[in-house]
Amino acid sequence: MKKLLLLCAFIFAFIVGIWLFQPTDPTLAETTPPPTAQPERTEATRPRPAAPERTVQAPAKVAGLPPSFRGTTLDGALPVDANGQLIVCLEVRQLFDYFLSALGEESLQASVDRLRRYIAGQLEAPAHAQALALLDDYLTYKRALLDVDRAQPRVADLAALRQRHEQVRALRASIFSVAAHEAFFGFEEARDGYALQRLAIVHDTTLSAQAKGEAIDRLRAGLPDDVQSSLVPQLQQELRSRTDRLRAEGATPQAVRAMRQQLVGAQATARLEALDAQRQGWEVRVSRFLADKARLEHTSGLAASERQVAIERMMVERFSPQERLRLAGSVQLAQRDDEG
Repeated sequence: MKKLLLLCAFIFAFIVGIWLFQPTDPTLAETTPPPTAQPERTEATRPRPAAPERTVQAPAKVAGLPPSFRGTTLDGALPVDANGQLIVCLEVRQLFDYFLSALGEESLQASVDRLRRYIAGQLEAPAHAQALALLDDYLTYKRALLDVDRAQPRVADLAALRQRHEQVRALRASIFSVAAHEAFFGFEEARDGYALQRLAIVHDTTLSAQAKGEAIDRLRAGLPDDVQSSLVPQLQQELRSRTDRLRAEGATPQAVRAMRQQLVGAQATARLEALDAQRQGWEVRVSRFLADKARLEHTSGLAASERQVAIERMMVERFSPQERLRLAGSVQLAQRDDEG
C-alpha cells in the first residue's frame, strides 16, 4: 500500500505540475494595440486545414530581438496552401509563442508589433489577413486565460484539476474556430486529458492492480498515435527508476508488478515480465558458462591451446552464433564487475 501511495503521489504531482507551474506572465494583462482591421471572416477567409500542396515561407531574419534570443533559432512557421490560404497548424502557434516569449524583457506591445511586422514580411493576401486575425484571437485567449487563473484557486485536487481542464478547453472553443482549436491545442488537450483519466484510475480503490492496468491499456489505446509516442520516453525513464528503487528496497515481484501495471498498463507489464524472465535466464546461462570456463582454465594437465579449444567448443554447444556475439559483451561486463 505504501508503494501504491508513492506512485499515486508521483502521478498526481506530474498533473499538478502541468497546472501549478505553467508559466504565465502578468504582462499579458497589458492593454494590447487595437487589432488590425480585418475583413469579416467568411468561409473564404477563415483559416482552414491544410490543402495537399503546402508552402512554408523561408524564415526571415528578425531584427531588434532582446538579448535572451541570441543563439536561438526561429521556432514555428507560417505555411500556406496552393490557394494562398494560411494553413492553421501547431507551427503557427509556436511562432506566436516564440515572439511573445520576449515578455518580461520588453512590453507586450513591442513584442506584438514585431510579430505583426514579421507576418507582413512573410505573407501575402489572403494568408496575411488570416494570420493577423488568428493572432488577435490568440492574444484574446491569453488574456482570458490569466483571468481564469486569477479567479480559480490553484488547489492540488483531482476535481479542481478536471474543472480547470474543462474551463480552459471551453474557453478555447469559445474563441477559436474548430480547426484552429484542434490545430493549436488538440495534442495538448489529449495528453493532459489522458493524464487526468489515468490519475483517476490509479486512485480508484474499487479496482485491483490488474484491473487498473487493463483500464490504462484501454485508455492509452484510444489516444492518437502522436500522443502515445510522446508518452513513451517519460514512461520509460520513470519505469526504470521506480523498478530499480523497488528492487533495491527488496520489494516483492508482486509489488513491482503492481507498480508497472499502474504506470504502463497490463499488456506492457506482461511484456516486461517476459523480458525479465529472458534476462534472468540469460544471466544464469552466462554464469554457468563462466564457472565452467574458470574450471577449464584451472584444470591441470591441459595445454593453453587445448583449454582454448575446449572453451570454444563449449561456447558453440551452448550458444547460437547471435548469442555468442552478445556473450562477449556479457563476459567483459562480468570481468569488470569482478575487478571492481
